[in-house]
Amino acid sequence: MRARLPIAALGRHFGVSVRGMDAIIRLACIIHRTDYWRRGRTLDKLGIDQMSVGELTRYVNEGEEME
Repeated sequence: MRARLPIAALGRHFGVSVRGMDAIIRLACIIHRTDYWRRGRTLDKLGIDQMSVGELTRYVNEGEEME
């Protein structure tokens, strides 16, 4: 479930509707009695919370941050 958290967070960050993903994550939180939003991989924990789409694309493709 942790793998879906960053995808949902990225979508929300860039204005994409992630209602379906959010519902699945909420269900998983209930079933597993775990707050994945608190314990999971957040954009902040991954160090990508301040990146633009271009910066994130370059980081994914080339493995380096823009300066």
